[in-house]
Amino acid sequence: MKQKLDRTLGLYSAITISVGTMIGSAIFVLAGTSFDLAGPSASLAVLLAGLAAVFTAFSFAELVTFIPTAGGGYAYVRDATDNGVLGFITGWGFWLGYAMSCGLFALGFGTFLNYFFPFIPPMIGSYLLIAYVTFTNIKGVENSGKLQNIITTGLMVLLSGYIVYGYFYMDLAKQTPYFPRGISGTFTAMGVLYITYIGYGLITTASEEVIDPEKTIPRAIMISLALVTFVKTAVFLIGSSIVNWEKLIPAYTGTPMIDTAIEIAGSMGGYLFALAGILATVSSINTAMMAASRTSFAMARDKHLPSLFKSISPKTKTPVFSVIGAAFIVIIATTIRDLEHISTITSIFSLTGYSFVNVAVIIFRTKLPTVKRGFKVPFYPITPILGVLVNIFLVFQLMISDLMALFVALIILILGIIYYYVVKPKLKGAPKGITPQPIPSLQFKAKDKRQELEKCYKVLLPIAYPDTIHPLLHLSINIAKSYKGRTIPLHVIDVPEVIPIDSRYGQFKDEMNMYENIIRSIDDFEECSQYIAEPLSVISRNVVHAIKSTMNETEADLLLMGWHKSGFSYKMLGGIVHKVLEEVPKTIGLFKRSKSKEVDGVKNILYPYGGGYHSQATAQIIKRIAEGSGASLTFYRVVGEEVSKGEIEEKREIMCKGLENLELEGDVIIKKAPSIVEGVIEESKGYDLVVLGASSEWGIKGYITGSKTDQIMDKIECNGLVIRGPKTLLQRKRVRDISTRVKGRIEK
Repeated sequence: MKQKLDRTLGLYSAITISVGTMIGSAIFVLAGTSFDLAGPSASLAVLLAGLAAVFTAFSFAELVTFIPTAGGGYAYVRDATDNGVLGFITGWGFWLGYAMSCGLFALGFGTFLNYFFPFIPPMIGSYLLIAYVTFTNIKGVENSGKLQNIITTGLMVLLSGYIVYGYFYMDLAKQTPYFPRGISGTFTAMGVLYITYIGYGLITTASEEVIDPEKTIPRAIMISLALVTFVKTAVFLIGSSIVNWEKLIPAYTGTPMIDTAIEIAGSMGGYLFALAGILATVSSINTAMMAASRTSFAMARDKHLPSLFKSISPKTKTPVFSVIGAAFIVIIATTIRDLEHISTITSIFSLTGYSFVNVAVIIFRTKLPTVKRGFKVPFYPITPILGVLVNIFLVFQLMISDLMALFVALIILILGIIYYYVVKPKLKGAPKGITPQPIPSLQFKAKDKRQELEKCYKVLLPIAYPDTIHPLLHLSINIAKSYKGRTIPLHVIDVPEVIPIDSRYGQFKDEMNMYENIIRSIDDFEECSQYIAEPLSVISRNVVHAIKSTMNETEADLLLMGWHKSGFSYKMLGGIVHKVLEEVPKTIGLFKRSKSKEVDGVKNILYPYGGGYHSQATAQIIKRIAEGSGASLTFYRVVGEEVSKGEIEEKREIMCKGLENLELEGDVIIKKAPSIVEGVIEESKGYDLVVLGASSEWGIKGYITGSKTDQIMDKIECNGLVIRGPKTLLQRKRVRDISTRVKGRIEK
């Protein structure tokens, strides 16, 4: 099922999200850097940056009206370019850029907190803010939105007081010379300050959480951009007219705007401005963190990032791991403690991404000219073209002014491209949560079948007792014969430690007699002899090792074993089957024979579909069984009573697609039941064979194939088969144990 976010943010919340981010960084974090680059003309630089932002803001406003999904600029470029590498690079840049910008806000917060409480080191304050905002975003966007409203309202009141009161203390003589660093310094400052206007883009990343986004977000963008441009320009002009700009640069002071507030209102003014700085940085980091996490959420949902990033907490309705991932990047950026380089790198990412957003408007106007748009870019196509040109010009200006930042940005971009072309394709077979391939979307392409036909599919069949061989052979033959494969019977003679392995035949007489009985039982399958390879007998002191080594030597694709004869899963704990599951990395099937139904007469198969990591391997085995026996297949899923009809239809659509991909005839059934176990057991009564994928808990002590799977296999009356897919590093017991504990704590 496609996961969705909860809509809780209205127009005022959307405006405060935009305003909060755009106000904070310029005035409270980058003011000193801006005056150092441009002198008094920093006020002109911030005004020009705001005007330049208008072009791209129009593009965002149009695109959000017909693509109101999480991801913002990334989602627009993705859809315009059909989800290719350009879309990925845009998302990669926005994700890292938004997260790295949080480092600026965290550093600013630490400085302002230290102004109030000198005994708290600035870096400690920065890390405390990161921890707090991470927790707030995990707790829920509605809580984040309410916090944003309160903080931004208080911030605007304080800044309004500064503008009104500071107006009477202005000395315009301090504005000369207006361009002490030349006009190029002004343009460089403009490029650095452009990042401080990304707030209008940030709100679009949370569009799935905004009420009526087609109308709300365009209004919020225009209102917030106009308001913020005025406030920033006024504060920069007033500040540099109160204190000479040379005393506002980082080499002279770490709190430039607080110094101007002290000049007009004494120590109280300094504390009030420091309070405004705390509110601004908290507001900015809160929004940027939300934008970064929603971008990675959207990328994971599009299979560009591990599916772990799209996991939504059932309680808070937030992408928890996306928030945690963003917080990790923020910690790194904060620890670097380099405002100028971080701001430049972030600006390069943002400007590049915003250029692509303007291009996306042009692409959509060409591809979808008749689509209804709640807002249209005025003066098209001049406006988006100007947006592209302005952004490229500012990127160039930043590149020539900061080669180190350019070098780092290029390295990050190259790493993204390497991930896209080299790492991401290799993750397609990884466990759920790691692979970008979302489950439950089953894929079984024709080319895979051709590859299987070229290779003899082998099923290794360890047999301990003659009375179990007939049902196991019937099943293994059905699995193998549709691909002209072979079943390889294996009998391991277990030699106790006290007996020399080269002892005479008489000492193994009982075991050898059993092996001979197995051979005679195999001879009964004369009509299927072309699907049965020559039986193997291995003498070993370690049965598990013998099975594992035989799997490798024969290059078998599937290991098929019998369920415990008692019928209870807990009887296998610590036994051979349990150890085989832990040690053999290839696909394993565990078959439980029914006392009332014959496996050679399978006419219908029930597949309770959970969408876990083992579902892909399970589906492929089911396909072979169905084709080998001519049985029909039923895709079955149990849902809770609270699941809506819309969600049920969404699940049904995915499952029908999976059935189509398997190229099998069958039905899709979705039923409500108090529990998955009860629902499957009740439904299984009308079927000859139930095939299950192992649960995610299979590698944890106390379970053989997972708690739910164990319970179902213990209680069903028909034949049962459990499939555990290929075991990777992440499927090892210790890793699974840690993963499950973390997941449990998060859900609590």
